Amino acid sequence: MKHILTTFFLLIICQIGFGQTELCGAVIYWKYEGEVKIFDEPHGKELTSLYNDIKNENHLDLKIKELKDNFFCVEIRLAMDDTMHHGWIERGEYIGAFMKHEKEYMDLIFYSKPNDRLSELIEIKNWKAGFVTIEECGAEWSKVSVDFEGKRIAGWIESEKLCPNNYSSCS
Repeated sequence: MKHILTTFFLLIICQIGFGQTELCGAVIYWKYEGEVKIFDEPHGKELTSLYNDIKNENHLDLKIKELKDNFFCVEIRLAMDDTMHHGWIERGEYIGAFMKHEKEYMDLIFYSKPNDRLSELIEIKNWKAGFVTIEECGAEWSKVSVDFEGKRIAGWIESEKLCPNNYSSCS
């Protein structure tokens, strides 16, 4: 019994000490040359800022932990570096993932609601497979958006269809 209680308390301490679980993985789009500011809390004090190292092809990747007030709580780093930064970044169109794909053009299908295959379908025919912006995310479903024919289109997809990797299509 003492062993079980000790294990239970260690699990609680580890969860508190190491933070929340990951909602989803994401990247800062490799073409994005702007600054990514990291804050201590939404609308809080700036801790640091990071940039994609486009010249050396060392791009930012992150784990989204929480969404609050148009900010993501993240763990973020340059992909080829060991230094992990923790904090809040403001949501932006440059935060997202790539669609897993086998072909250059594909039909992109969104749902109007998460976890509801009976909800309204939003279909983009012959979409050039590429980067999608993450609006919200979870282990099973993510809300994403894309620009298509001059319009911003958003909807829900299964999270497993996303590839949070600037270097691979995850196919």
